Amino acid sequence: MTMVFLALAIVGVTAYLHLGWWSLIGYAVAAVVAVVGGWLLFKDVPEPPHSGPGASR
Repeated sequence: MTMVFLALAIVGVTAYLHLGWWSLIGYAVAAVVAVVGGWLLFKDVPEPPHSGPGASR
């Protein structure tokens, strides 16, 4: 979750500075950080138990 917040902070700073083409690098870094942070966040979420017809017990 920290990486997702870090990505938001990077976008905020990049938008505030308006450095032209350098902003593109800031947004790209923020996108990579957000994707990696999201992946790390959701990879540990357990799969819900299956219930209903045909579920093995």
